[in-house]
Amino acid sequence: MIIDDALLDDAKAMALCDSTQMLKAIAEAGAQVRVASTAVAPELLASIATEQPRTVVVIGMGGSGIAGQVLQAVTNQGGTTPVIAINSDSLPSWIGAQDFVIACSASGATAETLAATAVALKRGCRVVAITSANSKLAHLVSDQRADLIEIDPAGRMPRACLWLLLTPQLLIAAALGLIAFNSVDAAVLADHLDELATQNGPTSSVDNNAAKSIALEIAGHITICWATSNLLTPIAYRFACQLNENANAPAIWGMLPEAAHNQVVAMDGNFMPADDGIEQLFKDRVEDPTVASTLRLVLLREAQESELARKTADLVTDLAIERGMLVTTIRVDDQLVIHRIATAAAIVDFASTYAALATGIDPGPIPFIVDLKSGLAKS
Repeated sequence: MIIDDALLDDAKAMALCDSTQMLKAIAEAGAQVRVASTAVAPELLASIATEQPRTVVVIGMGGSGIAGQVLQAVTNQGGTTPVIAINSDSLPSWIGAQDFVIACSASGATAETLAATAVALKRGCRVVAITSANSKLAHLVSDQRADLIEIDPAGRMPRACLWLLLTPQLLIAAALGLIAFNSVDAAVLADHLDELATQNGPTSSVDNNAAKSIALEIAGHITICWATSNLLTPIAYRFACQLNENANAPAIWGMLPEAAHNQVVAMDGNFMPADDGIEQLFKDRVEDPTVASTLRLVLLREAQESELARKTADLVTDLAIERGMLVTTIRVDDQLVIHRIATAAAIVDFASTYAALATGIDPGPIPFIVDLKSGLAKS
């Protein structure tokens, strides 16, 4: 596979190869926070503040569903009410009138989200939908006199709407007393995302751009992304999904130390460049470090990882390098929890898009998913 590294230093050329303006959408994360924070009515937040739910459940699929996983990770840092992200067309049998449900869909047409939301409404849950105006989901909740927060994807793919979908969820969680997050915090977060877009965006050179450097390290290879904390695990998952959708590339995600009990064994497999010759199948990569693996390991790490996770990650790094793997570490040590999420998300979002462009892939179109949804609609 040919890797066009020169393309990544040509912003105009990249824009011509990016039919859905994915890079522009990622760079507008800060603007998404600003717009989304004004879409949530103060009256709705005041009403939510009177609730004392047993559990907060976030329904969503794909690019819309990742926002719920991030909310779950953020609130689990110190909240007392469980937050559970559900990426399915069905709800567990125990969810009922004592639970608060957030239904999230950028398009408002996702079949699974519609089905699960209908069940939540039928069971008497307090439901708030975050979705496009006049969509199927918007009509579903409105018809049942449930609450609606309207967002405008503005032509963006759902996976490029993370902050448009997550910001209202953060405000809802704050109203429920699960986290501290208000309009001032949203403004600070938006500024932080703007800075990250400048650092990792198309006009920043490869030499000074973490996302572009990572893209060139993983382009054309199989990426394994592991997080070393519960907070960053959704971003490891997002990186894998973004590589799947943006770069049409296989990827593996997980969390340490758990991945050290299973996924690490893949590093002893026969994943080397096809043109290295059949004889490399019989070489010992531990004994012969010149044998390069087609696997690439990316570790998402933060200062607050546990001591065991730290030791495991350090040792995994050494053992992976011995086996001919390139290991990249993304460290996020921002003081605020949501800023650590933002930093990691910005880097992996940009990196997955650059990896696509460097390998000749337009990061926007997802024909397999389109064909799949079309087939399901006919069945």
